[in-house]
Amino acid sequence: MSKYISDQNQLVFTYESGTYGTGSGTRQWIGMVQDHTPDENTNVIQIRYQGSTNRNVDTFEDGNLDYTGTFSYYPQDWKFLGMAIGSVGETATAGSHCFTETNSDDVIYNIPGQSLTSFTLEDSKNNGTAGSNFIRTFNGCVVDSLGITWSQGEPVNCEVGYMAQSGTFTSGIVTKVTPTTTRPYMYSKATLQIPSGTSVDNTTEFSLTVNNNLEAGHYNNGSRVIKESLPINRDYELSATVKMDSVNAKTFYDNYFLGGSTFNAMIQSIGVPGSAFIVMSGCKVTDMETPSPVEGSHDQTLTIVPQHVSATIEDATVDYNAW
Repeated sequence: MSKYISDQNQLVFTYESGTYGTGSGTRQWIGMVQDHTPDENTNVIQIRYQGSTNRNVDTFEDGNLDYTGTFSYYPQDWKFLGMAIGSVGETATAGSHCFTETNSDDVIYNIPGQSLTSFTLEDSKNNGTAGSNFIRTFNGCVVDSLGITWSQGEPVNCEVGYMAQSGTFTSGIVTKVTPTTTRPYMYSKATLQIPSGTSVDNTTEFSLTVNNNLEAGHYNNGSRVIKESLPINRDYELSATVKMDSVNAKTFYDNYFLGGSTFNAMIQSIGVPGSAFIVMSGCKVTDMETPSPVEGSHDQTLTIVPQHVSATIEDATVDYNAW
């Protein structure tokens, strides 16, 4: 008997093509994964009925199978940001990638009828013995939410929430994926611009969240799993905490919060792997906290809702798309 130890854990993904829930090609490195928490729900239905003459559950029936989960990682590329926003395009220059929004009337290139990319996740716990390993594969994953945080003194952190169609288990051989060895993106080479072109150099943390608000497509079709993940309304949120100073405190409060002016914003995240330029347009400050503590410096916290988000990535990866 041997225990499963976390240094042998591996989370990788595979692109899907042709049909939703069908992986294709080789396993892909995600980034420096810190945690993966799948949420597998069999929705067991407990049935009681009159005439059974006891107070207990009388029988069990199988309900819907629901697979969701989250994983966090330090990014070495921005593939999952592209999957969250929608369309991943490549320019004529190798290593230049453009992310643009997709809506319900748009179709991605690799699976007909889908407006968001789907992928397969493989979560493995390896104890070194084929037949004793613990490998779960989640098919038909779609990014439900993506949060990216740039926090002072730390690597950039991404947290992905996903919805999957189905899950399978095996205890066979784990296929190892060669790690990407480039350094992760760091806080020290990231700037927030409000408005675009004006760097806010007194932030201690800022984060961007993309939420696709997926709806599980369970139908009366003879199956316990979802047929599709339906993107409903898309929500963006940009939050920033700044040390108050005379350069921008009045502008944030008077012009943008009380005054209600809209503006464009941009995040630049520069690293060894490459550079990310995330553009947010039609931004509105919806909430602001400006407390007055009894001691210490003063913080201002802004909650900003962009109308649109796009991104341009320049890095060493020739093509973010698999085909």
